[in-house]
Amino acid sequence: MFVKRPARMTKKISRKPQKTAAPVQDPARRIPAQERSKLRVTRIVDAAAIEFAERGYDATTMEAIAARAETSIGSIYQFFPNKLAVFHALAHTYAEKLRALFDNVLTTSLADMPWTAALDLGIDAFAAFHASDPGFRAVWLSMHLTAEVVAEGEALNREFADRVAGWIEIAMPHVHKKHRGMVAMMIVEVISAMLILSARRGPKDGELIMAETKVLLRRYLEPYVDAASAADSEDPSLAAETAPARARRR
Repeated sequence: MFVKRPARMTKKISRKPQKTAAPVQDPARRIPAQERSKLRVTRIVDAAAIEFAERGYDATTMEAIAARAETSIGSIYQFFPNKLAVFHALAHTYAEKLRALFDNVLTTSLADMPWTAALDLGIDAFAAFHASDPGFRAVWLSMHLTAEVVAEGEALNREFADRVAGWIEIAMPHVHKKHRGMVAMMIVEVISAMLILSARRGPKDGELIMAETKVLLRRYLEPYVDAASAADSEDPSLAAETAPARARRR
């Protein structure tokens, strides 16, 4: 059963975060000013993503990053004092790519879609991005290296959850405002966790894991959708019952 947006609902899903996750910054890193230098740094970070993903953080050397980036080792040290600084830059680049992807997903008419289609679209978009971007595997397999990277990832998920709550308000208007944030957080955290698991298990199992993620979240959200139907029914006792309570009763 799909919940359609009520005709009186005109609020749009926010495409801009209210709060931006604080980026990981290394005070010892030189920030490039010229366009040529910016391109060189981008090339270094992209090369590091592949090296970290293929070899792991510990086995990767600055020399290997330089070779893949087709630049000198001196050029790398001109912008990054050490390997950890390169990793910090990669983590921030990855976060910005995720934010841009999220913005792109929200440019579609999610509010006009059945909620299941909107959910599938979001999961498919993030799964495709993570499958094609080596930075995902590099960052998530080594994010424990610094508390700053972990904190940035958690802040980014909170930002995404705030914006998913805006979609829930439209797609599932019967979810109480006080509970909306928790439901949004569950959606974001489940998808994040399953993306990490799919990366660990490889492409073949990864596709199956993401397919099961859709089933898992549909089952989780269905009681809230059913609550909308109960609210429109003739039985006021069903309308008053909370979605989690109805789910436990089943």
